[in-house]
Amino acid sequence: MSEELTYEQKVNLVKEMSSYYSSNEEIDAEICNTEEMKNIMDQKLDITSDLVKGIFGSNFVKTKVEDKEVKCIFNDFYNKHPFLTPFVGKHYSEQNKKFLLVLESHYLPSLSRFYEKLYETDEDKNKWLKEQWYDFDFSWEKLQSSSKSEISLYREDIEYIWTESVVKNNIKNNKRFRALFGKILKPIFNIENEQIEDTIQSIAFMNYFLRPAENTGVSIEHQYIDSLFSYLNLIRVWQAVGKPNIIICSAKARKSFYYYWKEHRKYLEGLKENIVDNTGFTTSAKFCLCNHPNNRSWNKSMENNETSEERLLKFIKNVYQ
Repeated sequence: MSEELTYEQKVNLVKEMSSYYSSNEEIDAEICNTEEMKNIMDQKLDITSDLVKGIFGSNFVKTKVEDKEVKCIFNDFYNKHPFLTPFVGKHYSEQNKKFLLVLESHYLPSLSRFYEKLYETDEDKNKWLKEQWYDFDFSWEKLQSSSKSEISLYREDIEYIWTESVVKNNIKNNKRFRALFGKILKPIFNIENEQIEDTIQSIAFMNYFLRPAENTGVSIEHQYIDSLFSYLNLIRVWQAVGKPNIIICSAKARKSFYYYWKEHRKYLEGLKENIVDNTGFTTSAKFCLCNHPNNRSWNKSMENNETSEERLLKFIKNVYQ
């Protein structure tokens, strides 16, 4: 059924199941570019199993995922988790220079029971995550999982982590959220505070890690399986939305990403004549790696004695040269 629905119909289905829309004024849906968001859901990354194992090396075994399953799981992720589809602004496609803003992860409401059966050992946890989060079908018509499942994602959970709703609601009503985006948008578009709400329609936004953090309001304790799917998925999203400039604002996300980006590049350089890489990511992607804008680390020096703000300003200047 989900393959036959348009994106707008899927959004309406969520609204029908949502207590938010039954008790509050409906948020304007026009700030999104729904066609671009559909492109993300439909995009398939062309990458070989040998390349995946080459990038992740010995860590691939620790993911507890069979190599034949990897492409299927992450290429189908947004079809099974459509509420996590990245936000793409209404005016994104009109921009001469495109930007994809990447933060760390969603997190669930404090009363959510989603992780109550998460196992203690990394091996069992990775197996659980594959079977119960990454490869479980949370498609639009199955928003509450089967009673036979070890987990259930309830309506309140969906509302809390639905990327589109998070952006629309918070950019209007949450000063801290607006300030966060303002620190990124101001140097890109040279805007004032009152323009932030409108300017967000000109970018794409996603969280790097593909599952919510374990506890409300804190950083995710990511596993090897999270690093695997998040890195590959970012490449897929980057391709789907026209290979934009990437700005990653999270210490955990940037460190995980950059580690595997270097491994990706190193593997290709060592096997130039024996491996095919159709992604073009290590040669074409332009990215800026910062700390979180709402964290004190934003103003602290990172590598090369740069603060996140200094690094971002330098990156923007190079993009527009």
